[in-house]
Amino acid sequence: MLKKLTITLSFFILFLQVVHVHARQLPVTQQKNNKLSKDTLIDILSQPDAFQREKRLITFSKTYIQVTDTAKLSAAQDTLKNYFSKYNLPNRDIFIYFIKSIAYNKLHDLKLAELNMAKAVQLAERNNQAYLSFQCLSHLGFIQTDKGDYIGAIYSYRLANINVRKLRDKFKDVRREAALNINISDLFYKSGLYAQSLNYLNDADALLRNDTTAQRLLSSAIYYNKSENFFRMNNLDSLKAYHNILNDPKNTNYKIFTYRGRTAYYITLLQHNYTLAINQIKELQKSKNYAQSDLENQHLADAYYMSGQLDSAKVIIDMLLAADTANSHPEIKFHLYETLAWIAEKKGDYKASSYNFRLALRQSQEINIRLTQVGNISSQIKIEETEQSYLQKAEVYKRERLWLLFIVLIAALSIIAIALFYRNVRQKRHYEKLLFEAKKAELAFINSHEVRKHLTNILGMIDILKHSSTKLEDYRQVEEYLYKSASLLDDAIKNISEKLNDE
Repeated sequence: MLKKLTITLSFFILFLQVVHVHARQLPVTQQKNNKLSKDTLIDILSQPDAFQREKRLITFSKTYIQVTDTAKLSAAQDTLKNYFSKYNLPNRDIFIYFIKSIAYNKLHDLKLAELNMAKAVQLAERNNQAYLSFQCLSHLGFIQTDKGDYIGAIYSYRLANINVRKLRDKFKDVRREAALNINISDLFYKSGLYAQSLNYLNDADALLRNDTTAQRLLSSAIYYNKSENFFRMNNLDSLKAYHNILNDPKNTNYKIFTYRGRTAYYITLLQHNYTLAINQIKELQKSKNYAQSDLENQHLADAYYMSGQLDSAKVIIDMLLAADTANSHPEIKFHLYETLAWIAEKKGDYKASSYNFRLALRQSQEINIRLTQVGNISSQIKIEETEQSYLQKAEVYKRERLWLLFIVLIAALSIIAIALFYRNVRQKRHYEKLLFEAKKAELAFINSHEVRKHLTNILGMIDILKHSSTKLEDYRQVEEYLYKSASLLDDAIKNISEKLNDE
């Protein structure tokens, strides 16, 4: 009876702590402005650029639904629908399904939230709306993750990633593609597939390498997620290294206080200093700057168990199992039931131990089924990535082959042109040689027949006059012949000059 009273009292204390935390957070929610800014919405709906309009409207609609009181969600949706109709919004039905899904998600009706977001995805895909498809698939992945449907979430994020790649020229950075890789890595991490998770985190990190804006927003999340993987893998050295990176002042993520505090007690747990870890976790839970999570209670229960405080561990585990939280998935339940079984065994309650081991075994079977399915998806993704890589390389090869053929064709034409030019030069030289020989022969003929004949006549007449006793009388007789021969000699010389000039 005393044992039951102790458990009941512990539950009551934990309940008061939860209520206290909720009460502390409630005023922040109430301070949010849930009134519709008509001027802002009208400005968005009047935006002429379709991409900018859709981008702004997705953010506005989501924020408006999220900050609206649950009692007024139907009225808020009707208001948005009326404005969509009034301004004849293209793809209006996609936005209507989108806001319905956000509203159901706010009401924790994940089934209807998933159904409506899936309808929005179908319409966006049918209308070839890459941006809206990316947004709806991303939100569908969030919903499926909350449901514990990691397989569906991986598919959704994968399809969203494909749409993001189509929009690379629209975005100024690679933040969205990197964020999707982080989301996929988180699903593999939760499934216990740490190598695949780290691969996607490395891909996200590589995308951010040349983008300082995206680095500032996402690098800390990548470092923290890597720390989570190394903690689960019991890799203390790597965990310490990333804890030190997170403590670098350059990291300014809004969750950086949570990241630093959590990785600090992770290190303490791996060092088996459970008393210190318990104190660290409790101090973080008291901090207003810390983002509360069921993770702390799970690790607190583990620390209590490992330090021998079995009752404290059992109280927390019972509370976690009783709560219907988003983290109550087979992987977590298996660990919690198994821990309860070991606690019962240590207390000598073998019946309770056996019962909890059976519950843990049931969760283990679900884990194996999920791991098989996630593994299959991982293989399919790798096949898709390989096929995509092959297609990209084939396309590159095709372009390179076309360029190579073009170069070979140009080279062949160049060789032919050079050959023809060389042939023409040789033929020209041959013809010039033949012409030169012909002119040479002609000039030789003119020189031997024309020039020498007239020159011989002149020399003969001069010789006659030279030996004549009556030179004057003889000169008068040969003067005409001498002049004629000199004229013919001059004509012959001019003919030779003209022949030479023709060359």
